[in-house]
Amino acid sequence: MRKILYSLAACLALAALVSCEETRGMDAEILNSEDYMLEVNGRIVQGFTESQCQMIFNASRKEFCVGDDKMTEYYTLVCNKVPAAKGETLNVNLSWTMSGSVQSREGLRFTVEKIGDDGRIWLWDAKDGIAAIVCKPVN
Repeated sequence: MRKILYSLAACLALAALVSCEETRGMDAEILNSEDYMLEVNGRIVQGFTESQCQMIFNASRKEFCVGDDKMTEYYTLVCNKVPAAKGETLNVNLSWTMSGSVQSREGLRFTVEKIGDDGRIWLWDAKDGIAAIVCKPVN
């Protein structure tokens, strides 16, 4: 009987460990990056240096867009509010190009991880594993 109870306890402990959802933070490489990028599930799907991209911010639509000069490669975030402080949470609709087609995700929940003096904003959605760097012009 004791052996069965130990086995049952071990199974319950294992089930509890397996069912715990791991929440990882934003990758330090992205958090320290000077480039603009979009990472989805640990894979950078768009990446631009400042000299090779266009950064668009539309305050009235609360929309950020980062793309190449022809806007054939880009990512766009439409937010429920303009990010103003680290730790703030935003509801976001995201779209980006990948292999010639447009991908999108709606209803994402990003946290502001960092805001640079230059207006650069690092955003992280822990649930969906999405990181984005956008820019709001400094007034």
